Amino acid sequence: MTTSDDVAGDVVTLDVSTLEPEPASRLVGETLAAAISAERPFAAVIRMPEHPAPRDRRLRNAGERVRLLKRLRPGLRVWCRGLAFVVSAQTQQANSKAIQAGARLWGCPTFNTDDAEAAENWARSRLDTEPVP
Repeated sequence: MTTSDDVAGDVVTLDVSTLEPEPASRLVGETLAAAISAERPFAAVIRMPEHPAPRDRRLRNAGERVRLLKRLRPGLRVWCRGLAFVVSAQTQQANSKAIQAGARLWGCPTFNTDDAEAAENWARSRLDTEPVP
């Protein structure tokens, strides 16, 4: 089940692990946009899909993801204290370049782990920090 909880709270949690990549991306964008529109600091824990999209599908949807990031990045720089992504070690390894560029891409600190509790703890620890310039 996909859930978006606590959007007005300090830690936004979102589980898109059962969705295909396109609807997952759309829901992540909508949820982060809602958190930004609350105009208060937040961190997010996002449980990502475990099935990576085939390379041709990733390339086909790259433009949509770039537009999403460009739209969200200014608000994330101001309000987001960190994005924790819960994803398997195998998926992390397959997407290592994107993960290494995470903070630059999103505009706020990022953390990737296969441990949901570690992601939650990291997100909570980020709430007392100032935005990264």
